Amino acid sequence: MEDNFNLENCNPDDALSVKDKVFKIVQIKEGITKVFCGDLATTIYNSLNSYGIQIEPDGYLVGNRYYKQYQKWFTEGIDCEILKLNAKAWQAGKLRIKVTLEFIPDKPEITEPESPLDDLRRLIHEDNL
Repeated sequence: MEDNFNLENCNPDDALSVKDKVFKIVQIKEGITKVFCGDLATTIYNSLNSYGIQIEPDGYLVGNRYYKQYQKWFTEGIDCEILKLNAKAWQAGKLRIKVTLEFIPDKPEITEPESPLDDLRRLIHEDNL
């Protein structure tokens, strides 16, 4: 799942400060992975079901209890097929939810250094007035 939460501009040991809190990028990635593969994955499954979209994520049997693998939405994906317009057959593949978390740096203000010719330009401009 690592490729699903990629901060391209950041290294794992970079620090992120939000107001008065500081986190390492690796902490944020680990937290997001736990959230998305836990409660959020279950919530998405239940919400889709409430809209009549019943996509089973697979699972495994332990004794007589079946455990659904909701995290598959975000990890390897769920087996599916798609039929595209003008295609001759169904194409097998995976359906996966991918989330983008980005750091977008502010653009620094570009200040042009003062040129030694600026004084000369001002003098010429004043003479022309």
